[in-house]
Amino acid sequence: MRVRLLFGPAGSGKTRRCLDEIRAALAGAPEGPPLLFLAPKQATFQIERQLLADPALAGFTRLHILSVDRLAVRVLRELGRPAPELLAEEGRLMVLRALLHTHHGRLQIFRASARLAGFAVELSRLLRLFQHHRVTPGQLAELARAPALSAPLRGKLADLALLLAAYQQWLEAHGLQDAEVLPAAAAAALPVSYTHLTLPT
Repeated sequence: MRVRLLFGPAGSGKTRRCLDEIRAALAGAPEGPPLLFLAPKQATFQIERQLLADPALAGFTRLHILSVDRLAVRVLRELGRPAPELLAEEGRLMVLRALLHTHHGRLQIFRASARLAGFAVELSRLLRLFQHHRVTPGQLAELARAPALSAPLRGKLADLALLLAAYQQWLEAHGLQDAEVLPAAAAAALPVSYTHLTLPT
């Protein structure tokens, strides 16, 4: 399999290059094999509009503009695996607010902030970053014990380890998963031969 990597700073024309190649592929073979265009979730509709703004392209059927999450659901579906039941963002924030209330007395640094409006939103963003990088509560707890760190930083890490563990336990107890796990679940479902790719040098 050949892989081409296109690098460049913002505004250098990477997206335009991709769109031009997609238009050419659609014009050359309107009924060819599926084309997948991965884009940030908030940009999929915008990219579709950009493509259809070209009068030479009346429409398309083989192109699928997907976010990473939707691609993961598609992979699971095509492999015959059920997609996990997901917790919506609103539900995630409600759960985090409840956990902050439940564990308020055990927090070292975030005890004062836990009840502030907007703290659950910031916590959600931080936990999502941990999930994206597959950081575990155990890793955070281990970091929190590092003597070289300042006491406030150790306390913050301990609080985050506690809250991430509590959140993961809540999800497991209710049979739910976060959207952040979808790509990992899809990758784990793929045969080994699909998960090892050698890029050209």
